[in-house]
Amino acid sequence: MIRHPYTLEHVAAALNTRWKGAHLVEAWSQEKFIATFVFARGDELRTFHVDVSPDGGTIVERDHARRARTNTIDIFDDVIDDEVVMVTKHPDDRIITIWFADHHLHIELFSSGKGNIVLVNQGIICDALRERSTRVKSTFLVRTFVGKEPLTESGQTCAQSMSNSSLRLGPHYAEEICHRCNVVDTALVETFSDDQRLEILNTANSLIRECVASTTFLLLRRGEEILFSLVELHGWTVADTFSDVLETIRITLSERRRSKLFHDKQRVALKLLENDLKKLQRSIEGMTSDAAKEGRSDKYRLWADLLLSQQEGFRTGLRTITLEDITGVNITIPLNVNKSIIDNANLYYDKARSSATAARSREDRLPTVRKRRDDVALKIETLRSATVIFELQNVGPSVNTPTLPNRDESHGRFRVFFIDDDHTLYVGKNAANNDELTMRFAKQNDWWFHARGASGSHVVLRGVTSEKIPKPILEKAAAITAYYSQARNASYVSVVYTQRKYVRKPKGSNVGAVVLEREQTVMVKPSLTISES
Repeated sequence: MIRHPYTLEHVAAALNTRWKGAHLVEAWSQEKFIATFVFARGDELRTFHVDVSPDGGTIVERDHARRARTNTIDIFDDVIDDEVVMVTKHPDDRIITIWFADHHLHIELFSSGKGNIVLVNQGIICDALRERSTRVKSTFLVRTFVGKEPLTESGQTCAQSMSNSSLRLGPHYAEEICHRCNVVDTALVETFSDDQRLEILNTANSLIRECVASTTFLLLRRGEEILFSLVELHGWTVADTFSDVLETIRITLSERRRSKLFHDKQRVALKLLENDLKKLQRSIEGMTSDAAKEGRSDKYRLWADLLLSQQEGFRTGLRTITLEDITGVNITIPLNVNKSIIDNANLYYDKARSSATAARSREDRLPTVRKRRDDVALKIETLRSATVIFELQNVGPSVNTPTLPNRDESHGRFRVFFIDDDHTLYVGKNAANNDELTMRFAKQNDWWFHARGASGSHVVLRGVTSEKIPKPILEKAAAITAYYSQARNASYVSVVYTQRKYVRKPKGSNVGAVVLEREQTVMVKPSLTISES
């Protein structure tokens, strides 16, 4: 999110203003990639949330620090109560460095899961947020970024070359340069003349100067996309402007989460309504198709009349009989071989009455079904044009959108953890409670967890809308499952998980005992990554 080097320059300057001269009074972590720092200047305390996860890469200020009662660890004790000398961005990499008198605290905002925070003394790492066993006591090294000179590699487009070159512009700024130069961003670099190359490079340097000198920070929108930017970009709408880079980042992250939640709910709601619409349309097609064949009642009555006109009315053993109607046309009538001609006639009279009744019922129901179809179609259009969650929830009762987990659906019967806005975890408290959770409370498509080979709580995860559990959600749910088992003190625990529909309880089995028809496993460290709600 804030890994772009020109953005990091502004972040470092803002942090230097906030942290220089302050003392680091608290530092802890309760999640794998996240640390919380509390700085004090006089009587003022300021809390900062540092996220170096693959999807994070952010430093934001929080109004207060909320520390879980359990499963938090104190970090970087060597610099607690030390004064911050200054904060800088490393010139060669995406690293924010906090300078203390004897130590450097490097916040490595790397992607691909390589982010970390390391404490360095005289060039040697003495503490780390992650991978302590491999990082501590090793030499702190910085990779020097060596990019190709822009517009020098044949086969690359203009946007690719400017994005990945030594200028470190990234895709959005690269596209902006192409636009300012009236160059198609997919044009190959070898097609440019010397004058075009010079114009593009001059434009790039001009944009870089704009980024460096920017004193306002922008929140941009393009369709569903939300972007932090130092300059206005073609094709994007400026949604808001700020004078504080950290506040801009915080708002951008919040808007992205809000947008993702909205669009996820919108997709779920649309899928439900579109399925309803397909079912109603099929019903209408079937009803109108039957209506097109409504000669059946008259046909059955004609067949019954022709059969009763036969002199051998008690004859049996016939599979068909061919008779001539009043117009002289031969009609072949199917018969029940075990019944007489008279009995077959009575059967056809019954079919004629049933067919006529069904036709009247269809005729009565058809307008209602068509109205329901039109109502659902209107709701779909309303949903597609909705812009906020409130509009989704007010389309109508047919829109069964997931709601925010703002209450305990179990009414306090189980331990409850709200992993995020969509996913809720329910944990059994004892063997009987496990049975109630799994066999009565859990829904068929909920996900069920248990520590392998150890006694412990049954755990149910609700809110997964895709075929697979998102990896961060899976890891948190499994870690909590392992924590509420007899293997809590193990370094790593194997946790099995499957959907509730694959969990069954054999007749006569012990309280809390179940059998799994299929399962998957994940290895996790037992922990309470979030607080119980």
